[in-house]
Amino acid sequence: MTRAEAVAMALALLSDNDIVVAADGAIAREAYRARDRARTFYMLGSMGQVASIALGLAMTRMERVVALDGDGNLLMGFGGLALVGGLKPPNLYHLVLDNGCYATTGGQPALSQQVDLAAAAAGSGYPWARRCFAGDHEREAMDAWLAASGPALLDLAVEAADPDPAPRIPMTPVQMADRVRVALARS
Repeated sequence: MTRAEAVAMALALLSDNDIVVAADGAIAREAYRARDRARTFYMLGSMGQVASIALGLAMTRMERVVALDGDGNLLMGFGGLALVGGLKPPNLYHLVLDNGCYATTGGQPALSQQVDLAAAAAGSGYPWARRCFAGDHEREAMDAWLAASGPALLDLAVEAADPDPAPRIPMTPVQMADRVRVALARS
């Protein structure tokens, strides 16, 4: 499964009321291409901060907050895992798209192949954390993840190759932030 396919699958399972935080780079662009929505915060220039931004939203909102993260991104901000696990917001759902590299910055290898991110999440206090290897019933794993009590983390293996890169999001960072702010103020 490609990263783009995984992003599209996850977004298709969410309700219109869910809040999404999409990691900077390819994940944000793929989320925009798959299902642009006003309640999605497309991160730019904040590598390693998905869990922390999602945590802030989950602690102040009642809706489900879904963090679309990358393995390299999570490793850059590993302290966010401990914050989420320690504070345990029940409405936070963390999806790690694990391709084993820092794809957005050039494909450098990431340590996610040696570090079990689901075990690290469980050790940090996430009540539900699982790994899903390639070809291991990805849809069923996502269903179980979204049905679990949060915070829940699914470390989903995806292909490193990016055969169809998504284009850049045609909004400025200010426009992206303002759009989310307005959408959240409405509810």
